[in-house]
Amino acid sequence: MLRKVLASVAALVATGGAVVAQSYPTRQITFVVPFAAGGPVDNSGRAFAEAMRRQLKSTIVIENRPGAGGIVATRAVIAAKPDGYTLLIGSAGPLVIAPAAGVKGVDAGTQLAMVGLINESPQIVVASTTVKAETLKDFVAFAKASGGKVNYGSAGIGTMPHLAGELFKSIAGIDMLHVPYRGTGAALPDLLSGRNHILFGDITAVLPMVEAGRLRAYAITGTQRSELAPKIPTTAEAGLPQLVTRNWNALVGPVGLPAPVVGRLVEAMSAASKDKDYLEAMRKQGSVPIASSPAHLAQYMDAERKRLEPIVQRIGLKLE
Repeated sequence: MLRKVLASVAALVATGGAVVAQSYPTRQITFVVPFAAGGPVDNSGRAFAEAMRRQLKSTIVIENRPGAGGIVATRAVIAAKPDGYTLLIGSAGPLVIAPAAGVKGVDAGTQLAMVGLINESPQIVVASTTVKAETLKDFVAFAKASGGKVNYGSAGIGTMPHLAGELFKSIAGIDMLHVPYRGTGAALPDLLSGRNHILFGDITAVLPMVEAGRLRAYAITGTQRSELAPKIPTTAEAGLPQLVTRNWNALVGPVGLPAPVVGRLVEAMSAASKDKDYLEAMRKQGSVPIASSPAHLAQYMDAERKRLEPIVQRIGLKLE
């Protein structure tokens, strides 16, 4: 008798899960972007939202909630109802770097439900044209000969461009002064003028100035060349194969998201990654959509933590 009751309960649960998956979504979904409108996370997030809207046949809105390097929005999503209608477009800053730098109240492993990796893109190592170094190897020699008088700008303390610069210093055995700004755009004037010497920047932010001859590109920090800039070598081709950094975005939600909802989102993300309009939008941003899953994202983020935490600890980075 008990066995029959348990079997009936299991059947009802399975049926209920199927119903949830088939009915979701029934109303507007909000994708929370933890940075201001117009930046790389926002731009890729909007393209992703449009592709997901076509797959889910539902309204998806972007809510920009900048603050504290993405922590404000991340905490808001952690506290949201886990029903699949409030999701976060997360990135390395709030999900990996900030916790490694001592920020409390954000633990992706226990407080967020993994859905999948959205996309990833490398950076470009660019230098001021005032620097008398034609290649990345030349720049290393220039920095070593400058006695620590080389500056590198970044999009801010604790950002991927900041950690990329520190990784570069460690691998190349050079000394550079970090000069943080509020975003890559804010850092560019001092790079163009020669006040700063080098910068790791998003492709879409710096490539137009490279093409116009206003900045010198040394390398792409990915494992293969970018379709947007096929003439720019990878860091491996430029002689520093360990210098690999990437920007990435992931879809996550409050812990407790129903498995059928996660499954429906993963299914939609897989279909979106083959959407021609979405692929073209991402190509223009120098980004590659990824067909992912909760397990894949968990493994990916674990690898990112293992790669970035030693840098954070070495430089003593502390964020509040």
